[in-house]
Amino acid sequence: MRVKIVVEKLNNVPLSYDHLYFLSSMLYTRLSESNIKLANETHSHTGFKFYNFSQIIPSGKFLMNKIGIDFSSGYFILSSPDTEFIRSYTEGLLQKPEFNLGDAKFILRSVEILPARSFNGESLRFKTLSPVYVKTKRELSGKLVEWDLYPKDGKFYANVQTNLLERFEEFYNKDPEDTHFEITKVHWSKPKRVKIKDNYRRCSLMEFDLSASPELVQFVYDAGLGEKTGVGFGCLEVVG
Repeated sequence: MRVKIVVEKLNNVPLSYDHLYFLSSMLYTRLSESNIKLANETHSHTGFKFYNFSQIIPSGKFLMNKIGIDFSSGYFILSSPDTEFIRSYTEGLLQKPEFNLGDAKFILRSVEILPARSFNGESLRFKTLSPVYVKTKRELSGKLVEWDLYPKDGKFYANVQTNLLERFEEFYNKDPEDTHFEITKVHWSKPKRVKIKDNYRRCSLMEFDLSASPELVQFVYDAGLGEKTGVGFGCLEVVG
């Protein structure tokens, strides 16, 4: 299930480019105000998170500077295969529509339930609404360290598939009937560095062709691509 959250900015402070963590914190607060049981379960759960959201996307004119991006109105996409998450998040936002993302102040203007999509296994083109984050472990000076991956690294694609299959199995408590999943072509990618708490993650905005089984296409569309989708990485939309 997907919803489009339309917001208006209430002050002249630019929105930080690194606003995904602010947005994830705000959404968790609204979830706890709407459904404390679900919020506690989500916070205490040590596995994957099964919801996803995009960066805030300006509507109309906007200005960019060193601090961030300034605009009057915009929106973000909130998505999950679990409709209870969507309902609880949106109820929390509707009950308390004003919020801050850093020093930028916003108010909720509308919530639109987007039409459901069905996929039949055809090759589709997707683009990211927030960067995709993928990591691995590599030996450095005799120690295994986390290493962030870009699409130019072949390990990126293997880890994306492994992560997706593990998340699918945890959510549905079963393996997919068809595990076919392949990013067949990357049309473009742009490296990004995003701050989450006190750490920076190297990730990628990209547009790509995907060939996969219908159930995996549906899951990645609803739950996001790659790692740390619960803090907003890997939100996708179909191009065309």
